[in-house]
Amino acid sequence: MKGKAKLSFKISNLPNSTYVLVLSIFMASILVPNFFTPGNITTLLTQACILMILSMAMSMCLMMGCIDLSLGGIVSMSGVVMALCLSKGVNAQVSILAGLICGTLFGSLNGFVVTKMKVPPFIATFGASGIAQSVANTLSNKRTISWESAPNNRLVDLLGSNVLTVIFGPKPSQILSISVLLLITLLVIACVLLVFKKTTLGSNIYALGANEETARLSGINTVRWKVGVYMLSGFLAAVAGMVVMIRTNSLQPTVGDGLEFQAVVAAVLGGNSMKGGKGSIPGALFGALTLFTVRNAMSLWGIDTSVVMVVIGCILVFGMILNEVVTRLSVKKRLTGKKGEKAAA
Repeated sequence: MKGKAKLSFKISNLPNSTYVLVLSIFMASILVPNFFTPGNITTLLTQACILMILSMAMSMCLMMGCIDLSLGGIVSMSGVVMALCLSKGVNAQVSILAGLICGTLFGSLNGFVVTKMKVPPFIATFGASGIAQSVANTLSNKRTISWESAPNNRLVDLLGSNVLTVIFGPKPSQILSISVLLLITLLVIACVLLVFKKTTLGSNIYALGANEETARLSGINTVRWKVGVYMLSGFLAAVAGMVVMIRTNSLQPTVGDGLEFQAVVAAVLGGNSMKGGKGSIPGALFGALTLFTVRNAMSLWGIDTSVVMVVIGCILVFGMILNEVVTRLSVKKRLTGKKGEKAAA
């Protein structure tokens, strides 16, 4: 019937990282015998929580035409603040809140430096990363921070527990567990996606990335939105710091080293352009899962960590090339379609 919208699903509309993820899982299942076990799937999903949260933050910054290289430093700093409060006997709720506020304020500082002081995002956030990491090292005296279980920090024990455990056999590799941290990560992802899609956040980020001056002339407060996105990025980094702290039940001050690089790889692999105005959060999430699938498979295979970093660098280059190829093909298809319409007319 006329007037009814026809809903259709096309595989070609999926983010680039979806195909790479499926290929990675397929290859890992064939080449690594212990990859597709319940225990390893549990480990993979739990470890990927941190990067999935950070990839969302990096994705929004890239789509806005900026970048946030302070994510790893904020993870370390906010995590140290939370762990240090717990070690001093501060209530768990207050400790976590202090870390989240710390990350959010640091994100707002990034936004202020980029927008008001006109410092390029790469330089501003790179410098901020060093500052945040130095704060983490100073507060912790470069030592691992741990704490003892007490009635006032039972929340940490609760967040570090499992909500579901399915036993397929007597071996640890045959036990599938769904942790509270995974549920928290999924909840955070759902909230960010909902806000991105159902409010003006998504459209304004795309507008800023496409052309900041045009966005300003159309009535968008560019300064407010940029600072807001950087605040959200800092908040998400602090959430990632909380996840690290709870998962390890202690915290090393250098825990965030290199995480910003991995977040860039995940975001770019997911179709986010370094030029801004293009990309998607789901693509970045699939990129994060792809990255951890490759890391997990190589670790099970016994490959050295230095080689893993080389592979991650290659994935970044591959992601950028893939984005460029997809962009050119879409432009060519659009031009071909317009020529066909003119010929028909």
